[in-house]
Amino acid sequence: MQSAFVDSLRAPKVPKVFWSDIGGLSKLKGEIQNSIGLPLEHLHLISKNLRPSGVLMYGPSGTGKTLVAKAVATECNITFLVVQGPELLNMYVGQSEYNVSDVSSRARSVAPCVLFLDELDSLAPNRGVAGDSDSVMIE
Repeated sequence: MQSAFVDSLRAPKVPKVFWSDIGGLSKLKGEIQNSIGLPLEHLHLISKNLRPSGVLMYGPSGTGKTLVAKAVATECNITFLVVQGPELLNMYVGQSEYNVSDVSSRARSVAPCVLFLDELDSLAPNRGVAGDSDSVMIE
């Protein structure tokens, strides 16, 4: 029943990745396990006000962010939702906002889950880059 519901949310089938598949990053793996894994294993010990909301990983391409996110989903046995940044953008007024709201409601409906926002830098590029007509000019 749960897999049919996840399929209806367009959640991708993620290959199983375990902590043992990731070489190194032992400090990061420990911190993520303590902040996400342990609370999920012991929900009865955590009050609603103290629930962790997640982890933000950032860095250059090729550093293992996607692999770690997949491992978290596999090891914690939770749904993995992936959203490509450009998927959220739309030229029609209000549609981008609707897309963000839709992603949020999908994530809420399968919570707890890993919501992996990939290529997020495409939504908010650096301001002031040459040729950027939308940037604010300071003189």
